[in-house]
Amino acid sequence: MRITLKHPHLTVIDDFLPEEEFLSLASSIQFLNYRPMHSKEWVKAYGMSGAPVMQSELVARGQMNSTPHGMGRVGALVERIADPGETLAGGYPQGLAGGHGTLTGRTVLSGVGAGLDWHSDAESLLGAYVFYGHPQWGSSWGGELLVLGDVGAEDGPHPTRTRERARPSGDVGPDFGFDTAAERRRNDIGHGLYVSARPNRLVVLTSHIHHRVTPVTPSAGDRPRTAVVGFFHPRRQPSPEVRAP
Repeated sequence: MRITLKHPHLTVIDDFLPEEEFLSLASSIQFLNYRPMHSKEWVKAYGMSGAPVMQSELVARGQMNSTPHGMGRVGALVERIADPGETLAGGYPQGLAGGHGTLTGRTVLSGVGAGLDWHSDAESLLGAYVFYGHPQWGSSWGGELLVLGDVGAEDGPHPTRTRERARPSGDVGPDFGFDTAAERRRNDIGHGLYVSARPNRLVVLTSHIHHRVTPVTPSAGDRPRTAVVGFFHPRRQPSPEVRAP
């Protein structure tokens, strides 16, 4: 386990699981039950492409706990991310180790042509993570995480979140071809960093990051980009006690 990239709003950790544990998780993922990403609702950040994106049921750890049938190994991974140990916790972006309330996780399989549009996560979230669970991934197969170049330049309100109040959760979803402030900002900056989908790699990021995932290329063949993804939810305050008058 080693931190290979450390930024105030982004941490990349390679060889996150011991090899035997990783291979066991990668094998178990194949036998989970999946459904199409858009089967219940339109997840706008994934666009309207016909490219295949499948997702498993949701695991939760923290103030809420749930483990759907067959997802014990995914649950163990989520627990490890939620409680990374004292040394590694210091490497997580600020506020994402020990300060959250619930951490979720589900497996997402992305086939050829599938990607994720430019977006920033909902302001109600503390952050997110992605763990790459495929046992092999070629450098020409796509699926890289791209991050806009001024990531974390400010700790105040995200500049593209101060407009377009019709979008309550930030810059989530496609722009429908309109000349939006978010699109102008992406073109004005025009640079950033990328993180490849290296097996057994964990990427932890705060909700300040404007990011996307490049489409999986035909070079991947029938091997899907396999990732366990989830969100850090803030701690919920208990409801005030109601007393009889």
